[in-house]
Amino acid sequence: MPALLLLGLSFVLYGVTIGFGYLQDDQLFIWDNSFVQKGFAGLAEIFGNDSLLGYYKDPTKMLEGGRYRPLPLATFAIEIGLFGKDSPGVAHFSNVLLYGLLGILLYRVLTGLFPLKEGGKWYFSVSFLASVLFMLHPLHVEVVANIKSRDEILALMGSLGALWAILKYFDTQENRWRWIAAVSFFLGLLSKENTATFLAIIPLTLWVFSSIPFGRIYSACSPMLAALAVFLLLRAMVLDAPIEHPDELVLNPFFGMSFAEKFGTIFLSLGWSLKLLFLPHPLTIDYYPYHVQKVSWTDFRALLSLAAYGAMGVWAFRKILQARATATIDAMVPAYSILYFILTISVVSNIFVRTSTFLNERFLFMPSVGFCLLVAWFVARKLPELLQKPQDQPNIGSLVLIGSLAVLFGLRSWTRVPDWGGDGTALVESALRVSGNSYRANYYYANLLHQTQYLKIEKATDAASVATRKNLIGTIESYLDRSLEINPGYRLAAPLKVQMSVARYNQDKDLDKLLKDLERLIQGQPANGEMLGMVLEVLKSLKGSDPNVYNFFCHRVGYNFYFVKMQDPNGAIEFLNLALANFPDGNTFQDLIQVYTSMGNQAKVRELQQRMRQ
Repeated sequence: MPALLLLGLSFVLYGVTIGFGYLQDDQLFIWDNSFVQKGFAGLAEIFGNDSLLGYYKDPTKMLEGGRYRPLPLATFAIEIGLFGKDSPGVAHFSNVLLYGLLGILLYRVLTGLFPLKEGGKWYFSVSFLASVLFMLHPLHVEVVANIKSRDEILALMGSLGALWAILKYFDTQENRWRWIAAVSFFLGLLSKENTATFLAIIPLTLWVFSSIPFGRIYSACSPMLAALAVFLLLRAMVLDAPIEHPDELVLNPFFGMSFAEKFGTIFLSLGWSLKLLFLPHPLTIDYYPYHVQKVSWTDFRALLSLAAYGAMGVWAFRKILQARATATIDAMVPAYSILYFILTISVVSNIFVRTSTFLNERFLFMPSVGFCLLVAWFVARKLPELLQKPQDQPNIGSLVLIGSLAVLFGLRSWTRVPDWGGDGTALVESALRVSGNSYRANYYYANLLHQTQYLKIEKATDAASVATRKNLIGTIESYLDRSLEINPGYRLAAPLKVQMSVARYNQDKDLDKLLKDLERLIQGQPANGEMLGMVLEVLKSLKGSDPNVYNFFCHRVGYNFYFVKMQDPNGAIEFLNLALANFPDGNTFQDLIQVYTSMGNQAKVRELQQRMRQ
């Protein structure tokens, strides 16, 4: 009965997603990933390459550190092999099913750790309440509703499967369970690297919930150590040499921060994570700079978070060390839950390994088990003890607390799920509402307006469409400007900004404003090839413009910026030649002569000097 209820709960909450399509990073890992799209024929390439090579095609474009998570991609490929391409409904069904099975697995593991008290009811046990809370938690909507996030589900399944198998080993003393644990752990690693934290979680669990000596615990876990070694070796063989990209805000959210600012912001984010566990609202897909503010240690929120984590960690660690011999298991649960949370969140905290964002709701998927366990233990065991009521049995106080939490969590999940449907409009709009200070949220909203509204009336000539288009251009530009204000180096926003600036120029013919927009873009992204190509084409189309405006722009960009500041003579020549083609004035000749002189190209210098005299 518990298993059926948990599986049913998954479909009640997320069954509607079966009608959803692909969104967000599904492009990278599914519908635009050539390995996955091959179906069964792509499995060898999936397991033999970086998980993003099928999307980027070029090894030099891979993300720093690489991504080797072949198991989720293999399941996507198998679905395509069985049901054909463009079958997101099948993939969504699989996610919902796997989430339900994960809830059942969590229930089985916790049942082994928390046997039912005498006279207790299974539906009010720690294991069942914790599993229900886990299924209902709104932070999990992104994981279930976003197909790509199957890696989180499979990683936790592999991790809990390993823990369950180790518990079976100590129950039965059958050696095969150690190796089953290693296989499950290995599959989790092939899904996502945070599975590795269970090499600490499993010994911690055995230490807290049994009297087994540490030597036997270590021996039982040794096959998992071997599994980790095999995974690391396989990962090193598959991934190419480390790739380094220019440091920028898109890849490094701490770009430009001091040491104090970096760690102040990290602990602000960690405090935010705690808040989201208890109060999962508002929700967003975007915690990029600077939805989470850049702060230093002068911000009380960062200090409070540091104090909270420090106090929790020290108290829990001392409790675990001191109380094993004397305390009951129930007395150890808060300390265990805290250490579980700290260990599992550590790898996505940006303290040890840097991620591309300050935090993410899916990062809390695995850590949230500790929160759900702590709440369930308090409701089923601690609160009845305080009220002098039987444990693992309903009482008014516990029912009100768990009932209120379940209803609130369920309703928030229910209202969040629809944002992941449709063409992604609701998701982008909700991100902008919540994350208005994020460069990504502003860009993606501008791009949404461009794709869904502007392109439909781009060439319309009727008066209503012309007026609408003018207002729309202004609106799109305002969001692009905000995105580029936050992150001047944001490469995705620059090309669309060029398009919108040209569209505005076609209406108002304000050449000075257009060129100032282009100049700001160039200075912010002097090496953005796509954007520069567009700018050069725009400038060529403006040949014959007022040289007082056009040539002076080319002087500022070509000579002052590229030649003097960037020391890039080739970049300078591109723009100065455009000025020369527009109007061959003496200042431009002098600029070019200086540039070619610095390059040692005397033939070009003489040619320019001769042209000046003509």
